[in-house]
Amino acid sequence: MSAAGRSWIRHGSTLLIVVFLMAVAFIGYQRTRGNGDGVGSVDPGDVGFDVTDIAVGLYKGFGYTETLNGQTVFILNSLRTLSLASGWQEIEGVRLQLFNKGELGPILTAERANYNIETKEARLEGGIHVEFPNGAFLNTEAGRFESRKQVFISEGPVLYVDGPTFGQAEQASYNLDEDWVKLEGNAALRAEDGAMLVAPRMVYRRDERTVVFSDGVELTKGLSRLAAPKATAWLASDDGPPEKIEMTGGVDVNTIVESTGALVEMWGERVVTQRDVQGDWQVKIRTSGPWVEVRFLGGPDYYERTMQTSILSAVIGEDGIISMKADKRICLDEIPREGPRRSASAEAARGWFNAGQLTDVELEGDVEIRAEEILATGQRARLIKASGLVMLQGDPTGRKRVGLDSDQGRMSCDEATLYDREGRIEARGQIHGELRNVRLLGSDGPDEGEEPVRFAGEVLEVSADGGVYSLRDNARIWQGHKLLLADDVRFMKESESVVARGHVRATFPADQMDDTASKDQDVVVVSRSLDYDALEGSAVFRGSVHYADPKHTLSANRLAIAFDEDDEVSDVEAEGAVEIQDLVMGRRLTGQHALRVVTGQVITVTGSPAQLTDERGNVASGESLTWNQADGTVSIGGGTELIYYPEEQP
Repeated sequence: MSAAGRSWIRHGSTLLIVVFLMAVAFIGYQRTRGNGDGVGSVDPGDVGFDVTDIAVGLYKGFGYTETLNGQTVFILNSLRTLSLASGWQEIEGVRLQLFNKGELGPILTAERANYNIETKEARLEGGIHVEFPNGAFLNTEAGRFESRKQVFISEGPVLYVDGPTFGQAEQASYNLDEDWVKLEGNAALRAEDGAMLVAPRMVYRRDERTVVFSDGVELTKGLSRLAAPKATAWLASDDGPPEKIEMTGGVDVNTIVESTGALVEMWGERVVTQRDVQGDWQVKIRTSGPWVEVRFLGGPDYYERTMQTSILSAVIGEDGIISMKADKRICLDEIPREGPRRSASAEAARGWFNAGQLTDVELEGDVEIRAEEILATGQRARLIKASGLVMLQGDPTGRKRVGLDSDQGRMSCDEATLYDREGRIEARGQIHGELRNVRLLGSDGPDEGEEPVRFAGEVLEVSADGGVYSLRDNARIWQGHKLLLADDVRFMKESESVVARGHVRATFPADQMDDTASKDQDVVVVSRSLDYDALEGSAVFRGSVHYADPKHTLSANRLAIAFDEDDEVSDVEAEGAVEIQDLVMGRRLTGQHALRVVTGQVITVTGSPAQLTDERGNVASGESLTWNQADGTVSIGGGTELIYYPEEQP
């Protein structure tokens, strides 16, 4: 309840007290006056009461001042008073000036008043008006005081006006013994700040400093509306503004964000609000049912956002909701205007607002976020509306890491950022993961699809909606016996192509190069870069290339491996300072270019010149060398030159 609402109720109770004091003052006046002026000639028709009630006295234009301890309590004036035999006093033109500790207080005026000396019942009629020193006033047309019940009841609508603040009710009553004020019948108040309070009935218990709304209450302010079946407000000392408000029975809250037209809907079984030292309201919403629910409809970025939880806390300031916190499990569903539909759950959540619009959401504890086919998990996450980001973090103690899982694969890391608008993911810190149904550097056979491609590194960027994986800082990719190490690796899933840069080291089964080799044996290629394109069927190593298999080593500036339609190695080409070492025969072949045809097991080396050095140091050179690996022979072609070292005799 606003300060204006509290003020209205306080002034309403003051009105009823004023009426009661007026009646008491009039009794005192009658008793102190004694015998007044003689009975005048009065026509019963002028009085308007029972003609059988004989007039016993008429007093005109009198005034009376009541003092206590030297200070004025009230000043009573009237135009005419008629005393009847029945004990009723008819008063016309009533004016009662009240004082508060000697200072001017409210002024009460009425056209007519009736007071019964015997029963101590009072009735007021015709333009009852109470005006307060600050200019505020209360109006009603009729009322009565029931002495036995010690209750004053208005018999007409009550209107209150205080500058831009005004309120009304169909009926008001005040109980002197129990010190409560009751306003009934579409009681409504419009406060100075634009807030409107409407209730069928409200009871102000002055001794307890509470206002009870037992038949429902509705509060609207600007574009916001709150409704509850029952509510209680606790006022500060000296009838100050509300310190606490409790609403029960199912509370509905609706707010329209003026800047965007977005609608906020909230429901909870029980709502408790308390004012803090900054003047903001601390709000807590609870339910014994399944959920407290908040819905955000419309706005520039989302069609709808729905939050469900068991306990919801919020801070509400002058401009609307400032922040919000959910405890004991939280579920969040989002339908953005751009990007996939998303749902999330966590142990707790916090939300931040700008001008009433939800901007950022932070989730904490067993976080799960689903967007299309992706499931993201972690210890905490932050959803940032302005940039369309989802930032995930693991537990610093290492007990729970960030996880990303989909039909394509899965990975874990220390932290990850999802760029919804760009279809991109960035992951950092001890990354480990796998991709399903893809191949790395050619095929191992028909069972290849059953073995995922695994990867590791420190930084990973997934772009093109999961189509491109860029791994750097000690990047590692492997599948079965195939392994690729590099500083940076970029993997294009659709084309199954790989680009690797910096300290490249590739390992794959030796039987891909030599049918006679065992699957347990490996080929190792070291270079500065690698470009692998599965669609073109090629893998190109560049920069200080070093190749090794169980039978050979090779060094060159460039090494290109070609694959056939079955993704089997068809030939290998080396260029620039080529050197081949035959580990079986101890021979060494050098040149500027070398080509190995796998199916024919033939290596052709060309250069200016191409040289063959055997295990004894004998050298043969020419324009080309053709090495038939099947029978171990080497043919020299074009401008042959031999340097022969005969064996020394013992």
